[in-house]
Amino acid sequence: MHPSWQLLERHQAHFSALKMLWLDAPESHGLIKSTDQAICLDRSAFNTPGLTTLSPDEPWPDQTEGIILFYPKAKERLAWWLHQIASFVQRNPNCRLWVVGENKGGIKSLPKRVLDWASTEKWDSARHCVLHQLHPAPDHTLPQAPTWTEFEYQGRLLQAGPGVFSQNRLDKGTALLLGVLPALKGHCLDFGCGSGVIAQTLLSQSDTVTVTALDIDWLAVRSCEKNLARVATEDRYRVIWSDGLAQLDRTRFNAIITNPPFHTGIRTHYEASEQLFRASADWLVSGGTLWWVANEFLDYQSCLPATVGMVEEMAHGRGFKVYRAKRK
Repeated sequence: MHPSWQLLERHQAHFSALKMLWLDAPESHGLIKSTDQAICLDRSAFNTPGLTTLSPDEPWPDQTEGIILFYPKAKERLAWWLHQIASFVQRNPNCRLWVVGENKGGIKSLPKRVLDWASTEKWDSARHCVLHQLHPAPDHTLPQAPTWTEFEYQGRLLQAGPGVFSQNRLDKGTALLLGVLPALKGHCLDFGCGSGVIAQTLLSQSDTVTVTALDIDWLAVRSCEKNLARVATEDRYRVIWSDGLAQLDRTRFNAIITNPPFHTGIRTHYEASEQLFRASADWLVSGGTLWWVANEFLDYQSCLPATVGMVEEMAHGRGFKVYRAKRK
């Protein structure tokens, strides 16, 4: 169980009496009643059985009496959530607000981050977590919405929503991968697409390639959609909000390309990437290739099935390695 839930359990009677909206909960919990709603940017949490979830772009229920935000890792993501919360509270001033999070995740900085529009009251602390209640000023103005960041790669513009991986510049691993990736043909999968720099590059290299891009993060998916629309018509790509491969319809690809995601919140998590590697032969045509870049210490080769041939190291630099494997 996530330690934030252990802290919140101490106040179960209080939250049970309110119609709650839970924002970005890391997992489901008995505190979330059948009458509550939840909004998750992480597709794996959105799929939790028994959890009544809203898509992040759906209106928030006006009958909401209390909101709890789980403090996000990315500070830009915090600003995004606070803007949504403050907009809702302007229309529903009686709604009560809390933020909970781990000390190592930065929750202690919350009072400074909301200073312009709300005061904070420390409700409780336990399990290395803190629970704050927010009290918006009666005449508060909305916290400024975080702007989408942008950068250029090979003359193409990329924009990214708050907290999306590598939102300000091309990360070292992806740069190494794109430096050796040839122009591919056929239907390609960009797994863990982020803002879409790999998918955008593939579409720009050839007029005949088509791309399916997927990511577990809702704001990454929105970013990728925007960036792919800059370089290709809608019939050449699709972007899927997916928990690993779970929302991907059964098909086969000529190539799979990935900078494997291995972070969830403030923890390291490899399961989604390892699942892709174990299942790679089922998603590739005969002779199809799997390209990936990873930190030197990550061993995804051991997850590959026997039906995927010899792994070749294609590049090595700045703590990363690029590999290619081919399906038999």
